[in-house]
Amino acid sequence: MWAKNEAVIVPNKMAIISAGAPPTANPMGQNVPLFACMEIAQEDKDGNPVLPLFFELEDANLAVAEAVKIDGGKAEEFEVVGLSLPEAVNLLSQSKENAFQFIPPSSSITHIRDYLSG
Repeated sequence: MWAKNEAVIVPNKMAIISAGAPPTANPMGQNVPLFACMEIAQEDKDGNPVLPLFFELEDANLAVAEAVKIDGGKAEEFEVVGLSLPEAVNLLSQSKENAFQFIPPSSSITHIRDYLSG
């Protein structure tokens, strides 16, 4: 792929398992799963809703817990749903009303910070 200037996004194994793949699934070649909760959409500067999309289920669940802590409610009432990266891109390309914010995995951010500080 490098020789052809191509790239591939390989989802983390736990993410594909969280999205319903069997534990023996090979992450290579799988659709990248994304996790979202419609109830925690935020507004952009123009007041339009922006839905955060998480690459890991745990990060989506933590965001829901934080939203409940700040705004109130019960975590059980906030549903985290899954969709694939191709589905998200399709939604973005078909509608001017859909806006997403892709949230990098906290595990990736931690890895980068640890690498840079080491």
